Amino acid sequence: MESQELALLRKIRLRPGKKINTLFMGEYHSAFKGHGLSFDSVREYQYGDDVRSIDWNVSARMRHLFVKQYIEERELSVVLMIDMSGSTEFGSGMRKRDLILEVAALFLNLAQINHDRVSVCIFTDRVERFIRPKKGRRFILKVLDEILKHRPEGRKTDISGAIDFIQRVLKKRSIVFIISDFLSGDDGFVLKMKLLARKHDIIPVQVFDPLEKESRFFGLTEFVDLETGKVFLSDAVPEKGNFPALAEFNAISLSTAESIEIPILKFFEKRNRTRIVRG
Repeated sequence: MESQELALLRKIRLRPGKKINTLFMGEYHSAFKGHGLSFDSVREYQYGDDVRSIDWNVSARMRHLFVKQYIEERELSVVLMIDMSGSTEFGSGMRKRDLILEVAALFLNLAQINHDRVSVCIFTDRVERFIRPKKGRRFILKVLDEILKHRPEGRKTDISGAIDFIQRVLKKRSIVFIISDFLSGDDGFVLKMKLLARKHDIIPVQVFDPLEKESRFFGLTEFVDLETGKVFLSDAVPEKGNFPALAEFNAISLSTAESIEIPILKFFEKRNRTRIVRG
């Protein structure tokens, strides 16, 4: 099984020994806390304890006051929404889709090490595949294999539709990573994200290619829309190159020209600092 896991990870340039070190795992563990408390044990009542925590049944049997002790529920519910639309095939060097797969593999492995339940939604202009939440190493390997082998049927992007689907199927508060280039003709998905964020922890992971932000073309240039196949001439980068504002969300921005570890680690560190300040 170990050789199979390493083979899958090498396909997307991810080596656990290098990427998932103690610091990385520690920051992930601190950045995302469990939701709620679960009963752990009882102990004798001490002066100053909250009387509401007294376990009256145990106290009656033992003829002495005992209080309940709780521990934080560590298990998280993590959702990966993975965009495989036609626009993700673009890349002046590395394809955006390859970067998306690398990011998905990293989060899958972090979740597996942290014993979190993970579900995956692969979407284009439709939800093409939904893998229901489970946890464990064998499950993560199976999910990685399915993601790598998936061949999308759709070409366009419908983030709003994918969010509507997730809104319907999620029963438990979850951490939702939306991994996409966010190049959608419908900007209404931003409102959908805000509505989803009322119940869940939404983290947009925006992948881009440097050419999409810095035009180096002069005069008329021939472009191909990877989602429609339409060929057209223009003297400027198409308007779709203007990224929608995700400033209202705590987003991660990743370039195909750079390594993913530093931006993601900085995101974890920033999230931890924010938590400490609010605390």
